[in-house]
Amino acid sequence: MTMGEIADPVQLKDEGNKHFQAGEIDKAIECYTKAIKFSKDKKALAVIYRNRSACFLKKENYNNAVSDATKAIDVDAADIKALYRRCQALEKLGKLDMAFKDVQRCATLEPKNKTFLETLRRLGAEIQQKLKTTFSTDSRVQNMFDILFADESDKEKQEKAANNLIVLAREDAGAERIFQNNGVPLLVQLIDTGKPDMILAAIRTLSGMCTGHRARVRNSLKKILKVCGQVPDLPDQLPLTENTQLIASVLLNKVYDDLRCDPERDNFRDICDEYIKSKFDPNDMDKNIHAINTLSGLLQGPFDVGNVLAGRQGVMEMMVALCGSEREVDQLVAVEALIHASTKTSKASFFISNGVTLLKDMYKKTKNEKIKIRALVGLCKLGSAGGDDYSMRQFAEGSTEKLAKQCRKWLCNPTLDVRTRKWAVEGLAYLTNDADVKDDFIDDEAAMRAMFELTKSKDKTILYAVACTLVNCTNSYDKKEIIPEMVQLAKFSKQHVPEQHPKDKKDFIVRRVKKILKAGVTSALTVMVKADNYVLTDQTKEMLARVFLALADDIKDRGTIVAQGGGKALIPLALEGTDNGKIKASHALAKIAAVSNPEIAFPGERIYEVVRPLVSLLNTERDGLENFEALLGLTNLAALNDKLRVKILKEKALPEIENYMFEEHDQIRQAATECMCNLVCCKEVQDRYLEDGNDKLKLLILLCGEDDVQLQRAAAGALAMLTAAQKKLAVKITKVTEQWLEIIQRLCIHDNPEIQHRGLVTVFNMLDADEQLAKKLIECELLEILTFVAKLEDNPKKQDAINAARACLSRALDGGLIKPFSN
Repeated sequence: MTMGEIADPVQLKDEGNKHFQAGEIDKAIECYTKAIKFSKDKKALAVIYRNRSACFLKKENYNNAVSDATKAIDVDAADIKALYRRCQALEKLGKLDMAFKDVQRCATLEPKNKTFLETLRRLGAEIQQKLKTTFSTDSRVQNMFDILFADESDKEKQEKAANNLIVLAREDAGAERIFQNNGVPLLVQLIDTGKPDMILAAIRTLSGMCTGHRARVRNSLKKILKVCGQVPDLPDQLPLTENTQLIASVLLNKVYDDLRCDPERDNFRDICDEYIKSKFDPNDMDKNIHAINTLSGLLQGPFDVGNVLAGRQGVMEMMVALCGSEREVDQLVAVEALIHASTKTSKASFFISNGVTLLKDMYKKTKNEKIKIRALVGLCKLGSAGGDDYSMRQFAEGSTEKLAKQCRKWLCNPTLDVRTRKWAVEGLAYLTNDADVKDDFIDDEAAMRAMFELTKSKDKTILYAVACTLVNCTNSYDKKEIIPEMVQLAKFSKQHVPEQHPKDKKDFIVRRVKKILKAGVTSALTVMVKADNYVLTDQTKEMLARVFLALADDIKDRGTIVAQGGGKALIPLALEGTDNGKIKASHALAKIAAVSNPEIAFPGERIYEVVRPLVSLLNTERDGLENFEALLGLTNLAALNDKLRVKILKEKALPEIENYMFEEHDQIRQAATECMCNLVCCKEVQDRYLEDGNDKLKLLILLCGEDDVQLQRAAAGALAMLTAAQKKLAVKITKVTEQWLEIIQRLCIHDNPEIQHRGLVTVFNMLDADEQLAKKLIECELLEILTFVAKLEDNPKKQDAINAARACLSRALDGGLIKPFSN
C-alpha cells in the first residue's frame, strides 16, 4: 500500500516518525497532517500534534510549532515535550516571558533536568537585560513608535507618544537618536497610515529633525566619505569588513536618490568635491590614495556625482601618478578607481582614450597577480563598451577571447583569494557581451562551477557580476526589435546599425542554457536569492529572475529546476524588486506551476505565496503567453484544495479569469475555462453564477457547444459541478439561451466518454432539481438518448457515462415520469 492510500492514523504516525528520524521533515509533516485528518482519539491526536510541532521547529516555522504544541498541551497540561517545544518556538519569536513560563512548568515537572534548568537561567537573564534596555533612551524612541503603530492602543497613550516624539525631535541629541533608531522610515510609515493625527505628528517630528539639517547632513556625509576612502593595507585605518566600502556606497546612493531638488543635490556634490580636494597633498601619498579610494566609492554609489568629480582638474593626473608609483597599494587603488570610472559605457569615452594606455602598461609591467587581474578587468570593461553589438567591438578580433581565457584561468585558481577571483568574474561579466566568449565560457565547465562555488563565499558583492554573466550567457537581456525598414533607413542616412553575432541565434542560446543547467546553475541561484538586501539589490534580483525565465523556457528542463529548489527561490523574486523583475519571476513561476506538481515545486506554506504572482500576470498589459501559462498554473493550484481556491478568489482573480473565457485566442479561452472548472467548487463562485443580470451561465453553456474538445470538456465539467451544487442553476439553464437543449443533447451523445459523462451528470442534476423541468426533459428526444446509452453493454472506457444514463432513468422512474420497461 502506498503512503497516499494509508488511512490508519497509527500507521501514518509511525510512518511520520520514520521520516523524521531519517531527516525527511517535509514527508514527516505530510504523514502527521494526514494522521490528524483521520484520527478520532484525543490523546493520540495530541501526540501527533506534538510530533508535528517538532517538525515545524526543524523547519524554523515557529508560529506553526507554537500552534501545534498548544493543541497538545490543551489535551494534557503536563505534556513536558510539548511544553518545551513551545518554549523553544516562543523564544525564537522573541516572546521571552511566555517561553519562560513554559520552561518554568517543565522544571517544576522535572526538577533535576539540566536542560530545563539551563534554559530557565538563560531566559531569566535575557528578560532582565530586556527590562534594562526598555528604560534606555533609544528604547524609549522605539516604544513611542510601537505605541503609535499599535491598532488597539489607547488614544491618550498615542497622543502622548506623538507629542514626546515632536519634543524629542526639536533637540539635536533627540533628533540624532530618532535617526539612529530607524526613525525616518518609521515616520514615513506613519504618514502612510492615512490617519490625519498620525500624519500631523510625523510631519512635525520630521520638521523638528530637519531644523539645522544642513550641518547634520554635512557631518554625516563626511563620515560616510571617510569610510569610503579607507584603504585596509595602510596603517591606522578604521576596522573594515570586505563589504564595508560597498555598503557605504549604497548608503551614499540612497541619500542622493532621496534628495528632492537641485540645490540639495548641488550641496551633496559640493561636500563630496570639497572632501576629495582637501585630501590631495603632493607630500603625502597616503592622503592622495584616500581621496582616490573615496572617489571609487562614489563611482559605485551615486555614479553621476562620481563621474563629475572624476573629470575635475588634477584627478586624472593623480591617477597617472598612482599608477606609476612603486608602492603596490597605490597601484591597486588607482586601477580599481579606473575600473569603477569606466562602469557606464556611454560615459566611458574619456577613460577609453586615457585609461586603456595606463591599464595596458600596468598589466604588462606588474608581477603582482592582484594588480594584474584588476588591470585586466579594466581592459575587459573598456573592451565591452559596445555591448552585444557585433559591429561595435573595441578591440581587435580575438582579443576579447584572450582576455576571457585569462579571467577563466584566474577564476579556477584556488590559490588566489576570493576578492581577486571575484575580479575575474567582473571581467567575464563584461566580456560575455561577446558571443564567442559566451560559448568558450559555457564549454569550460570547471570555470562555471568555480563561479557558482564563489556565490557561496562570505563575500556576496560578487552576486551582481555573476548575475550579469548569466544574463549575458542566456541572452535574457531585453533585445531591441530590428525592423528591416528602419535598418534600410539608417543605412541610407549613414546611421549606425546594430548587428547580431552569428552565435547569438536561438540554437546557440538553447545549447548554452542546457550546459549551464547541467553545471548546477539552479543551486547557485537558490543560494544567491538568500543574500542580504544591501547586496541583492533590486537590479540583481531582476537579472536573476531573467535567468530563471530563460532556464525554464524548455518544458523538459523545469523538473531539474524544481528538483534543485528553483521553485522556492523564485517566490521572493516575484514578490520584491523592480516591476520588470517581478513580472519575469512570476512568468517563470507560471511555467513551473503549469507543468509540475505544485506541492512538490512549492512545498509547505510557500504554495500559497505563488498565487499572487500568477494572478499579477492576468491583465491586458501582459502578453498572451504570460496570460496562458499563468492560467495553467492557477488551474493546477485550484485543483489541490479549498484553501488555495479561496486564496485565488481573495487575490481578485475571478473577474480576470471570467474575462479570459471570452478571449478569442482558443488556448487562452480553454485555459481560463479549465481554471473556472476547478474554482466552481467554491460557494462564492456559485453565487456569482446565481446572480441575475449576467451572462456567465449562458457563456458556459455556449462553450459546451464549441468544437474544441478540451474546451468542451472543461465547460461541461464546470456545468456538471455547478448544477450538482445549486439546484437553482440547473433550472436557470433553460432560461439563459434557446440553444440549451440542443447543446445538452450533443454532450450526451459525444464521442469523448469524459464529455459524455459530464453531459449526462448535468441531465441527472436537472432531473433532480425540478419536477416540471424533469418532465420537459423526458418528453423530448433526450429519453431516447438516455435509453440508448443505458442499454449499452458494460465497457470500462464508457462505464461512467453508462452508469450516469442509468441513474437518470432511475430518477425518472422514481418520479413517475416513465414506467419500467420489460425485457
